[in-house]
Amino acid sequence: MDVFSHAIWGRHLTYGKINWKLAAFIGMLPDLLAFIPGDIVSRMDGEGRTRVDENTVTSDFPEIAWQIYQITHSLIWSFILFLLLWLSLFFWMKKNDTNAILLSKNKIFSKEFTPFQASVYLMLPWFFNILLDIPSHTLRFFPTPFLMPISDYMIDGVPWGITGSGAWIWWLNLGALIGVGYFIWSKQRRDTDSNTYT
Repeated sequence: MDVFSHAIWGRHLTYGKINWKLAAFIGMLPDLLAFIPGDIVSRMDGEGRTRVDENTVTSDFPEIAWQIYQITHSLIWSFILFLLLWLSLFFWMKKNDTNAILLSKNKIFSKEFTPFQASVYLMLPWFFNILLDIPSHTLRFFPTPFLMPISDYMIDGVPWGITGSGAWIWWLNLGALIGVGYFIWSKQRRDTDSNTYT
């Protein structure tokens, strides 16, 4: 799926839990970590930016993009990152306040969370990026290596795009983004109205 969809899904999934800008960034991060270095290598080689259309294949990008993509789009590696984040937050909290069991509300978190809860909300956009990419990437164009390094099994998904044979998946995603966004907006509006009249 496109990087902007990942950003919006990251914001939607963590609404009211963590800072929306951070959530959107984390939703894009698996792609950015792979494609920005690839773009830099392309420009350094004098090739310019790789244009993506229905004929683009993985090998049109520098090898570094695919190497990083295999790590950032693996549920296994991402779970290890989740565990490292959880342990880091846990030990950081213990180091700063031995009696605390909750991370306090701040610019990142909208309320108090345990280190485990905070790690779940921080990694949720990343995991959802991978889950969206599994069915929406073909074997020709950055198939999602979600079981790396245990297995190189990948699914030949439906190519997404505004036009072409896979356009329906793009439009379905857009409809879901709008629907969930409307649900969040209406819930926020109801909550605001109920606070006004109490």
